Amino acid sequence: MSKEDLVLEEATPENSDKLNEFFTSVPLRGEIDVKIQREHSFFSFYQRIGLEYKTFVIKDADEVVGTASFLFKNLSFQNRVLKLAQACDLRISSNRKVIMSWSKFFHPILEKLRDENKCDGFITSINQTETQAMNAFIRPKIKRAHQPQYSLARSYHLVSIHGFYPFINPVNKNIKVRPYQSSDKAALVEYLGQICKKTDFIPHELTENPEDYINKSLLYSWSQFLIAFDSTNKIIGCVQPISSSLIQDYLPQDYSSQSHNLRQFLKAAQLLGFGRRLTRPFSRSQKQEALSFRLLHFLSASHPEVFNALVRASYKTSLQNEFLMYAYEVSDYKKRPPKGSIYSEIPYGLYSIETADRDFLPELSLLNTTPVWLDFIWF
Repeated sequence: MSKEDLVLEEATPENSDKLNEFFTSVPLRGEIDVKIQREHSFFSFYQRIGLEYKTFVIKDADEVVGTASFLFKNLSFQNRVLKLAQACDLRISSNRKVIMSWSKFFHPILEKLRDENKCDGFITSINQTETQAMNAFIRPKIKRAHQPQYSLARSYHLVSIHGFYPFINPVNKNIKVRPYQSSDKAALVEYLGQICKKTDFIPHELTENPEDYINKSLLYSWSQFLIAFDSTNKIIGCVQPISSSLIQDYLPQDYSSQSHNLRQFLKAAQLLGFGRRLTRPFSRSQKQEALSFRLLHFLSASHPEVFNALVRASYKTSLQNEFLMYAYEVSDYKKRPPKGSIYSEIPYGLYSIETADRDFLPELSLLNTTPVWLDFIWF
């Protein structure tokens, strides 16, 4: 294979089957080596979360050897709205020539998106336990002129909660969590509006009209909200648990030694009734079985005790084979895993991407301290 054999194209629905096959064949490496599988169409994930997108493929003859997607988001910050393209779903063949060629393709893609889609900037999330990704993008040994530059905008953790130790940190009796009722809509819309004013990286459509944003969504619904109330029946928190199966399937291939130990512990915890076991990896079962979990979206709480009540209610109302997952900034003490929970954390970085000749947007600087909206940021 020579570099001249490689062709960069924008993907179309006709590419879906080959994209799916290639995408699923390349695992993400980390604490859990995982393959991601889409239902039917490769593009179903983007359509379900309701975002404009573009996917690019690198082809060698008729074979897909690389792919990357960009999700376009109008995000609100304290002083203005920015249109950002989030780079995600990067998969590259292990062939060295493909790896070396990709960075040359990436630079013109950014300029093309900036021109055609009027993007103000670019972001991506990187699992900081993925050594290959960190070495390739964040700390490459050799700096090349055509290589995009990365700047850390925010640090956050992706948390998975697998159970609760008995008798530790019970829910405060003055906090009531219950499913949404139609009479709650006006108060919940007002509460969401207040949260929007205090948050960066939040979808502009949500800040403009929370009710319309949820009504138009293919993923969210009012009936899926769990709402926390204080003793005066005032809303003090909310969450919407979303089943991972509605988005895409995560197929574990192997566990690191630390994750393997957690999996073994959870087997015992499940027998004792205070935890839920993790899906067996392909390396053990020789079967592709998906992880089952709920993504906690719209997760907001006025106090750690409210957060504890919401997380426990989400766990209680989920299926017996599901764990919980959410993202939070370490500085946001209210969203730290509740005391008494059985959990694991993976460090992530939200990075700003720019071509070598441009400055980073000030809103994407690590110096900003306004809390960020992390729903879907980590995909």
